[in-house]
Amino acid sequence: MASNFFSIQELAQETGISKDTLRIWERRYGFPLPQRGQHNERAYPAEQLEQLRLIKQLMDSGIRPGKLATLNLMQLQELAQEQQTAPPDDLAPLLELVARGQQRELRLQLESLLLQQGVKTFLIETVAPLNHAVGEAWFAGRIGVLDEHLFAEQLSGLLQGTLSGMRPDSETSRALLTTLPGEQHGIGLLMAACMLARGGVEPVLPGVQLPLEEIVRGATTQRCSIVGISCSSYMNRRTIATQLVRLRKLLPVSIELWVGGSGTNGLTALPRSIRIFSNLEQIGAALQQPDRFLGD
Repeated sequence: MASNFFSIQELAQETGISKDTLRIWERRYGFPLPQRGQHNERAYPAEQLEQLRLIKQLMDSGIRPGKLATLNLMQLQELAQEQQTAPPDDLAPLLELVARGQQRELRLQLESLLLQQGVKTFLIETVAPLNHAVGEAWFAGRIGVLDEHLFAEQLSGLLQGTLSGMRPDSETSRALLTTLPGEQHGIGLLMAACMLARGGVEPVLPGVQLPLEEIVRGATTQRCSIVGISCSSYMNRRTIATQLVRLRKLLPVSIELWVGGSGTNGLTALPRSIRIFSNLEQIGAALQQPDRFLGD
C-alpha cells in the first residue's frame, strides 16, 4: 500500500469506525470512496482518513453520520471547531508549544508544573485537560499527527518517571492496567497508574491492546484485586460495551473491573459490577471506600 493510502483495516484502527460501518457508509452515502489496488483491495487516500476522524468526533457529539458524510474536509473542520470548547487560558501556552513542535520547552514547562502543583493536582488540572485539548486540536486539523505523537511521547516519559519514584510497598493491593484489543492509546493508563500509586495501590502495566484472556491471566497470576481499562473515543462504543461485558464474565468475581476514559461517555446498560470513572479524582475517592464494590 502506498504511504499516502490506507487499507480499510488501517482506516478502522485510526478512526475507531468499524470496517462493517465503513462498508455500509460506502453503499449508503457514497463515502468513504476507496480506490482499488492491484488485487482489488480498498485503498483510501489520506484526506478521507482525516475526514473520517472528524466525522467520528462529531458523531460522538450527537450529529448523525448521514449529514456529515456529505461535507468536505474544510466544512468538517469548521463544524468541529464550532463544537469545541476553548482550553483554559493557562493551558493555551502549552498547546501552542505542541503546535509548534517545541518538545524541549514543553517538557520543561510540564516538569515545572509538576513540581509546583504536586502529582494529584498536576494530573487533574493540567494533564487531563491538556491531553483532551491536544486530541481536539488533532481532530480539527490544527496540529498534525507528528505533533500529537511527539506530545504523547513527552507526556508518557514524564509520567513514567513520576511513577517510578512512587512505587507502593509490594505488600499492598495491585491493579493491572491495560486497554481493550484495538485501543492503541495508553496515556490514560499512566495517568490512572499515578493516581493508584499515590493511593497505595501498585500498578501493573503490561502494555496496551491485551487480549481479554490474557487480561484475566495477568490479573490472576499477578494477584491483582483490580483490573483497570482505559477507553478513548476512537473505539466504537458498541465494541467497547461488548468487550467489557465479556471481560467481566471472564474475571473472577473477587477482581474489580474499573473503566475510564472518553470512550465510556454514553455507555449504558452495563452490569453494575463494571465500575465507570468519569474523571481521575474518582479513583482516589474509590480507594478510600472501606467496602469497595465487588460485584452484583
